[in-house]
Amino acid sequence: MKNLLKKELSELMNRQMLISLIVSFVIILMLGTMMTTMLTGEVADSGTVRIIDRDKTAFTQQIADYLTEHNYTVETGEDFAEMAQAEKWQEAVLLPEGLTDALARHESCRLETYTALRTTSTLAMTMGGTDSAAAVEEAITALLADEYLSGDSLAFLQEPVETDSYTYANGKLVEASPFSIVSSLAMFDQVMPLVLFLLVILTAQTIITAIAAEKTDKTLETLLSSPVPRSKIIGAKMLAAVIVALTYSAVYGLAFAGSLLLTVGTGNVTETMDVGAAFTDIVKTRQAVQELGLQIPVFAWLGVLVQLILTLGIALTASIILGALVEDAKNAQSASLPILLCTMFPYILSMISDIRNMEGGVRWLMLAIPFTHTFIATGCLRFHDMALFWGGMVYQAIFLIVLVWAALRVYSSDLLFTHSRRMKMNVTRE
Repeated sequence: MKNLLKKELSELMNRQMLISLIVSFVIILMLGTMMTTMLTGEVADSGTVRIIDRDKTAFTQQIADYLTEHNYTVETGEDFAEMAQAEKWQEAVLLPEGLTDALARHESCRLETYTALRTTSTLAMTMGGTDSAAAVEEAITALLADEYLSGDSLAFLQEPVETDSYTYANGKLVEASPFSIVSSLAMFDQVMPLVLFLLVILTAQTIITAIAAEKTDKTLETLLSSPVPRSKIIGAKMLAAVIVALTYSAVYGLAFAGSLLLTVGTGNVTETMDVGAAFTDIVKTRQAVQELGLQIPVFAWLGVLVQLILTLGIALTASIILGALVEDAKNAQSASLPILLCTMFPYILSMISDIRNMEGGVRWLMLAIPFTHTFIATGCLRFHDMALFWGGMVYQAIFLIVLVWAALRVYSSDLLFTHSRRMKMNVTRE
C-alpha cells in the first residue's frame, strides 16, 4: 500500500504541478489584492452623501449638518453632469428651490435623484455607494418630527418628500430609473460574459486533456511523425475543440437566457398587474436607452464577434502549448489553472466593478489580460469608449499571433517529446 501511494503521488505531484501551482498562486495573490483594493474603495464611498442644493436655506443646511452628525460625509456641487465628469460622482440628490417653503406649508415635495451610468452590471450599481436620496429623506423626516408630531401632521410625516429619478450617461441626462435601464440591457450584457467564461474554460480543458491522452497513448508521436504538416494538425485540434466548446456554450447560454425570461415573466404575472402601465414603462425605458446613446449598432456587434473569436483563439493556442508540457491526463486539470484564473478574475471584476474606469496600475494589469477586453467589449460600445475597444482588439490579435508562433515552434521541435525525459533525468540526478 505504501509503495502504491508513493507511486501515485510521484505521478501527480511532479515539477509541472509545482510550476502550475506557483503561477496560480502568484496570479491569485495579485488579482486578489486588486479586488481587495477595489472593494475597499467601494466601501469607503458607501458613507458619502452628495447633494445639489438649489434651495440654499437654513433648513437645507440643517439637513447637511444632520447627515454629518450621523457619520455621513457630505459633498456638495452645483451641477451633476460637471461633478460626474470632474469628481466621478456616481449619484446625488437635488434639493429643489422652494423645498423649505413647501414643507412649512405641509406640502409634499419632490426631490430629484441623479445616477451616472457607467456600467450595465446590476451588482456593480448596487455597490456604487450610498443612496443619497434615502439618507436625505431620513434627515428631513427626523428634522420635521419634533415640529409636526400631532394632529393632521402625522400623515404628512409619513412621506414628506417624493423622488424623481434621472440617469446620466454619455454626456446626456434623461428622466428614467438607472435600474430599469440596466435591467433592459441585462439579458445580453450579463449572460454573454458567463457564456464566454464557460466557453474558454471548456475549450482549455478539452484540448489539454485530449493532447495529454494522445501523449499517454503514444498516438500524438505517431501523428506528428506522419507527412501531414503540423500546422494542419494544430488547426484540426483547435477546430474540434471550438466545435465542442460552442456546443456546450450554446446549450448553457440558451438555458440561462430561458431562465431569465421565465423569471421576468413570472415576476410580472400578478393578479393586480397593469398591462398598460407595464407596456408604457418598457417603451419609456427603450426611449431613454436611445436618448442616452446606449444602443449598440448592428455593425458594431461584428466587432464583438471578432473579439470573441480572438479570445477563443488565444485560449485554444495557450491550451495547445500547455498540453504539450503535460505528461499525462492526470496533470491536465492543474495545467489549465492559469487559463482558468486569467478568465475568472476579469469575469468577476466585470460583474462587481467597472474595469474601464479603474485607475493606476490595477487597470493596466487587468487590460494586460487579453480575455478582459472581450468581457468589457459591450461596455466600451455602450459608453462610446471606442479607443479602448479597437485598441483591445488589436492587442488581442497581436497576442494571438505571438501564441500561434510559439505553438508552431513547440510542435516543430523535439521539445514535445524530450522535455519529460529531461525532467526525469534531472530529478534522478538530484
